[in-house]
Amino acid sequence: MTVHIKYQFQVDESDPNNAHSLIHQRVAGIGKAGMQILEVGCSSGYVGATLVAKGHRVTGVEPDPAAAEAARAVLQEVHTGDAEAFFAAHPQRRYDAILLGDVLEHMSDPVAALRRCVAQLADEGAVAVSLPCVTHGSIRAMLLEGRWDYADYGLLDRTHLRFFSHQGMAELLSEAGLQIVRLNAVVMPLETAAREYGMELRPESIAAVEVLAPDEALLDFQYVTLARRPAAAMTAAQLLSYNLAVPIERVSLPRRPGDKSSSQRLRIRLFKALFDRIVRRRFRRAGH
Repeated sequence: MTVHIKYQFQVDESDPNNAHSLIHQRVAGIGKAGMQILEVGCSSGYVGATLVAKGHRVTGVEPDPAAAEAARAVLQEVHTGDAEAFFAAHPQRRYDAILLGDVLEHMSDPVAALRRCVAQLADEGAVAVSLPCVTHGSIRAMLLEGRWDYADYGLLDRTHLRFFSHQGMAELLSEAGLQIVRLNAVVMPLETAAREYGMELRPESIAAVEVLAPDEALLDFQYVTLARRPAAAMTAAQLLSYNLAVPIERVSLPRRPGDKSSSQRLRIRLFKALFDRIVRRRFRRAGH
């Protein structure tokens, strides 16, 4: 009988625009041999296995029994259950790295969970986190259409309990007492996200968002970060300010035919000029 495991992927360790490969790269890049690693929400162990292959010892924690059973074939140790129960049963264990790949958004209190992870880090230990970004342009386009439709996968996975922007991600790490060492954004075109996750976005909604909200974070689909406890004492405000200032590393996506052509730029300028006039007329009597 074939057992279905919901979150099951192949990891291309060289892919610079994939959350799983970025987590692998960041943890492997710590440079310490034979690390003790904990992977919270390890699924079938497909990420942890890439680190086992590098000579590290990976302990997995996974609430889904079928996925946990699959992970036992590739990780040295796997516990079936949630992270809270695991930490309560093993309070003295310390880890050189703790992985939380697309896990915290499924938790009702991600700050508390992350703080517990921090408490069980070894000296100079690090936490690797990936989180979906709710301000991705596909979500903005869906909201423009007056919708918020949950799905089985993607940014609006129906099992997500919390949603994070860049600001929210920085606040989460700061509240847990973590300082960002490196931050990557996995980027995805709006139409790709719409197609891959069945969002059924209208082309005009996608185009409107791309024209009217051309900020750098528009294509940020996930954030992947490596973080540590600060070397020196920092207030919560200082830590948040630091985390928000860490530059976001992004790959450059291939340009589409006609993208940013001179004729397209002219049409965009004319559209924005028209839109600006509409805005001024709309709020002329409102005192804005």
